[in-house]
Amino acid sequence: MQYNSEKIGLVNIFQEKRKSLSIRVFPNSDVVVKAPTEATQDEITSFIGRKQRWIKKQLDYFKQFTEPKEKEAVSGISLLYLGRQYQLIIQKSYLKNIVKVEKNKIVIYSSDPNNKEELKKDLDKWFLERAEKVFNERLKVCVQTFPNLEIPQLKIRKLKKRWGSYLTKHQIILNPMLIQAAKSGIDYIITHELCHFYQKEHNEQFFKMLELRIPQWKQIDSKMETLLLGK
Repeated sequence: MQYNSEKIGLVNIFQEKRKSLSIRVFPNSDVVVKAPTEATQDEITSFIGRKQRWIKKQLDYFKQFTEPKEKEAVSGISLLYLGRQYQLIIQKSYLKNIVKVEKNKIVIYSSDPNNKEELKKDLDKWFLERAEKVFNERLKVCVQTFPNLEIPQLKIRKLKKRWGSYLTKHQIILNPMLIQAAKSGIDYIITHELCHFYQKEHNEQFFKMLELRIPQWKQIDSKMETLLLGK
């Protein structure tokens, strides 16, 4: 959808038994239109066109809450990893920066514990390496629920407003921040994107396919939206 020549979002359309058209904008930037089953494409398009200014206003409002805030690598801060909270500890060491998980702590052993920039770089590198390993493992598990579906190419890329995306080249993009979520959340996002191989839109068939594999997807989706917004 465009507003004043600016691409502002993707509209998901659901046709169901109802009397009127409605539209809703969600904090994750999803735009959902619900229309009567007998509504024509022209009627739906016209309705969306009349609402473009309002949609843009809602998207701009939610955007202010979704800007990522990166933490400095300082001893004592809390870090989220695979659904659990860990305390970051910077430990003086003669070794070059090494990151390890020890019980409820993530420890960086550093020869220069005052070099915050270097510490942050090493911490980010460790999280990215863990994301690559965990995401590939979970992708192999999730794809087994789709008979005869080949494993798509996995790419990890920063995304401002979403956890993942499916590309028509049979590629899945996952947000590296997804490593913060529990494995159930990671599986949900991957399965969601795999469903897009069969259904491009978030239609009734899409959600039936998703619910067949993850019956509790609505509860998980709510938690994932909260995590994405950083609340």
